[in-house]
Amino acid sequence: MRRWIAWIWLSLAVAGLTSLGLGGVHASAQQDEVSRANALWGEGKRLDALPLYENLVKTYPKEWMYAERLAIALGVKAEMATDPAEAKAFVTRERDTAKRAVELGDPNYFVQLMTKLDPDAPLKVAPGSPAESLQQEAEKAYGSGDFATALAKYAEAAEADPKLYEAPLYAGDTAYAQKDLKTAAKWFARAIAVNPNRETAYRYWGDALYRLGNEPVAAKEKFLDAIVAEPYNKLAWQGIRQWAEVEKAVVLSPRINLPAGPVADAKNPKNIIINIDPGTTDDKKHPGSSSWLMYSLIRAGYQGENFKKNFPDEKVYRHTLKEEDAALSGVVTVLKERKLKPEKLDESLRNLLEVSDAGMLDCWILIDGADDGIAQDYAAYRNEHRQLLHDYLKRFVVHGGVD
Repeated sequence: MRRWIAWIWLSLAVAGLTSLGLGGVHASAQQDEVSRANALWGEGKRLDALPLYENLVKTYPKEWMYAERLAIALGVKAEMATDPAEAKAFVTRERDTAKRAVELGDPNYFVQLMTKLDPDAPLKVAPGSPAESLQQEAEKAYGSGDFATALAKYAEAAEADPKLYEAPLYAGDTAYAQKDLKTAAKWFARAIAVNPNRETAYRYWGDALYRLGNEPVAAKEKFLDAIVAEPYNKLAWQGIRQWAEVEKAVVLSPRINLPAGPVADAKNPKNIIINIDPGTTDDKKHPGSSSWLMYSLIRAGYQGENFKKNFPDEKVYRHTLKEEDAALSGVVTVLKERKLKPEKLDESLRNLLEVSDAGMLDCWILIDGADDGIAQDYAAYRNEHRQLLHDYLKRFVVHGGVD
């Protein structure tokens, strides 16, 4: 089962597309077609709108919004197809149309995901359980714009399988389409209860709070919760970035430029090579910069024996949160011992001190300084420090806007 759900923000949220500069350019008959297509789309009638968007894509081949909507409608058509060959043909068209939308400048990440669809992959899960069957019935109703039936079927699916995340998620989305914030919130909360470590329900709830409830502060909290759930998922950041654009805020993490990490000698892996550019650790030119030597020394120690001592159950070295925390904390200790005034330090060292003093160094490491090795430590940290991660984002990453 696959379904693309995305809220079109800012100027794209209007019923018509005149905000894209199309008004006044279309002939009268063409403008009527645009209006009919937009009206059907606003009612959730994707299939009814499909032939209109097919014409609009031909008439206005440089407008990415038309291509995006046609791709989504083709996806709905694919899901409702009963013949596998027909479904494959629709998925192929969906993928290719999405690629065209991206080429034209479509900024939406979910459209980029559509460009990676595999027409040969199974489109649906076989109806092996009542919940899956109910989900499919709900999908068909939703694609036809019958939101009341869709919501009822999603609710039945959620009852049939209380562990099914998509059922309450899509129920909330359907209530959103009906402009029922209270019901949408109930279902999004239920999806989060099923799995608090998936970002989607938080982000959709934030959208609902912002666009239906006009609650920018509450929406911001949900968008931050989405990032805490899945910080390495690009979609998790979409909500807060779109919120920030409207609220005149800035999403910008503290910049801390780290030295290159030490590496094992290719000829003799037991020898650890420290890569430090002497020009970057000259205290006369850059006060406090020699403190970064401590970072490299501590990391070299982990690549030597310290990793084995701290992680005896792991057979292969990886860069860990514990190593990075020790290395950066070592830099902080040296800086404080030297009692250098913050205003004399460069931006990286000032930011490092500020984040460390706030008790949020690990948050920076995991959200803004993680590599593949460190990312493996995120889930365990999140389980113990969910609120701290949220507070870090609120304090150090999102600047301005309502609070």
